[in-house]
Amino acid sequence: MTLSRTTLLVFAAALAVGAPSVQSQDGNKLLSAIFGGIPSSQSSSGSKPKGKHVEIDLTKQQLKAYEGSRVVLRTNISSGRTNNTPTGNFRAGPYKSAEHYSSLYHNAPMPWSVQITGHIFIHGFTEVPPYPASKGCVRVPLTGRNPAKRLFKWIDVGTPIRIYRS
Repeated sequence: MTLSRTTLLVFAAALAVGAPSVQSQDGNKLLSAIFGGIPSSQSSSGSKPKGKHVEIDLTKQQLKAYEGSRVVLRTNISSGRTNNTPTGNFRAGPYKSAEHYSSLYHNAPMPWSVQITGHIFIHGFTEVPPYPASKGCVRVPLTGRNPAKRLFKWIDVGTPIRIYRS
């Protein structure tokens, strides 16, 4: 992997200020350390948190939002093609914006955005096919009852998010 000078400077600054290191299940500790994400204290034993939490199944291309054991939102999603949506335990935020625009992909609109880690977001999108189609983000439909907006208004910064393959 070749890292740009800017990336190395950001990484060095993160280490200097003691930024938390986050490691996804796919081992991407360096990128998580550089780009952030809030580590989840959720148990890896599979026990579900008592409060709000989100589970994203990449195999089924489905997102479920829970309050305790009760499902409050279930929607289809479209994750990253070529397995570039990270798996693991995360927390929502710290960035959350109703009108976000991509800094990587030509200022593309990403309405109702909730950061998962680094440049990976859950966000609304006009086309959400039932298969992985994004560059890494988790696309949620804007149509119908607008689950993207509903999730955005429901989720709090710090809400646990578990992304996995079933």
